[in-house]
Formats: sequence, structure tokens, C-alpha cells
Amino acid sequence: MLKSHDNGFSRAFGPTTLLLLGLMLGGFAQAQGAVSSTEAVHQRWVDSASAGLDPQAMQTLQRIHGVDQRLLALRSYLRAADSLALRWSWSQEALAQYPSTSEGKAASANIDAVVATFAKENPGYELRVNRQPRSLEMQLAHWNKNASVAAAAASLVEALDRRFADSSSVTGRELRDALIHWMTPGTAAVLAAPGLSAHGQGRAFDFTVIRDGRIVAGLDSASAHAQWDGAGWTRKLHEAMVSSGKPFVGPLQSPYEPWHYAYTPPDQAAGDAK
Repeated sequence: MLKSHDNGFSRAFGPTTLLLLGLMLGGFAQAQGAVSSTEAVHQRWVDSASAGLDPQAMQTLQRIHGVDQRLLALRSYLRAADSLALRWSWSQEALAQYPSTSEGKAASANIDAVVATFAKENPGYELRVNRQPRSLEMQLAHWNKNASVAAAAASLVEALDRRFADSSSVTGRELRDALIHWMTPGTAAVLAAPGLSAHGQGRAFDFTVIRDGRIVAGLDSASAHAQWDGAGWTRKLHEAMVSSGKPFVGPLQSPYEPWHYAYTPPDQAAGDAK
């Protein structure tokens, strides 16, 4: 006669508890399967809506963590349309060469002029300038771990799920239209999609207001309105830009960065930087 094997585990928990544990694990596995299925649907949306996209953007999409974040980046690429290639981040080699080009040298001199003008107009205060470009690799690293990107991506996917409840019948054209026209219901992502940051061409600069070695107005998006707008530094930095007469455009409006200005020299291409 065969004897049942009591391995201690069943003695400790009993048949009823083991049954409940089994049901819980089964439910967890089912939930995981549903998540995987949803992700598969969203990835098909990425594949469908990105058909014909610029090869550089396609390669970058594959390096973005999370399908939701891929859809959010794809939205930016589609909205850029024909300007995508023109705006795309330069290679590491091009970024390294830029400071030694004629435009790079002019940009540096013009930044110095803005800094001097600001100090003259605001005694006791100075500007500190971040002149470092932001490579595509750095943009990807920031995008993949940024909380505002994750939040905006979740809102986008939620809207797409509501609009395309029957995911089997949606076309690439419908998806592209939905992505292009979707507007963030709350706070937008504080980063440009990887490849589209103006810092990726070495022509964007972030200015910080300093007094006695202490940051008065920094690069924190959460406190931008209080530190910059409320304290008057948004206006004062812009006035220094205008007074200097140098070709800077800003501040950046979307996402809102009152410290961010782009260098736009008239009639000067960056062919020697590429």
C-alpha cells in the first residue's frame, strides 16, 4: 500500500492554504500574461506607426526601454516630420569638433558677451553656463530613467487604449494621426525625445544665476516658475540676451525652461561641424 509523502511543507500550511496559494499564483501568472499581451499590442502599434520613419529614429526607438516610452518618442518623431533629419543630434565626433569650428568659436565668444552684459545689468550676480553638448547616448540614458517621461508615456498609452479598444482593426495611418494630435493632459515630459534635443547639436546652452557662489536660479523644472518667473530672472536673462545683441533665441517654451537658449547665427551653416 502506497503512503502519501508528507514533506513538511504541507504540514506547515495545510491543504486549504496550499489551494489558496495555488489560486493566487495562478492569478498572478494570468495577470502577467495579460501584461505581456498588452505590451505585444503596443509594440505592434510602434511597428505599424513607425513604418517609413527615418532610419536614425528607427534605430533609436529600439534602444528605448519600455514600449510606452517608445510610443511617446515616436510621437515626437512623427510631429517633427520633414525637419527630423535637420534637427537630429550630431555624432560624437561632430560634437567634439564643434568648439574648434568657426561657429563654435563664435558661439563661445557670444556667450561670454551675454555673461558680461548680465553681470553689468545685475550687480552682485553672475551667470554660469553649461556649454557641454548632450550626445544621443546621454539623451537615451536620461529618457529611459526620467519620471516625467514615464508619466507622460502612461497618459499617452491610456488615451490610445481608450481610442483603439479594438486593437486588431487599427491602421498605421490611424495610429500616426492619433499620436501626432495627442496633447498631454497634465505636465509634459521635461525632456525632448532622444535625438531631438537642441543640446545634441551643441547649439543649446543652459544658464544658471549665481550669487556669492550659491545658485539663485538653477535648472530644476519643478521650481522654474518660482525661481525664474516669480523672482524676475526669466525677464532679466532675456533682457541681457537682447542687450548683448547676440543671436540667441529663447527661452525654451516646451518643455518650459527659462534658462535654455539656442544659438542661431544668421546665414551660417554648420557644415564644417559635421
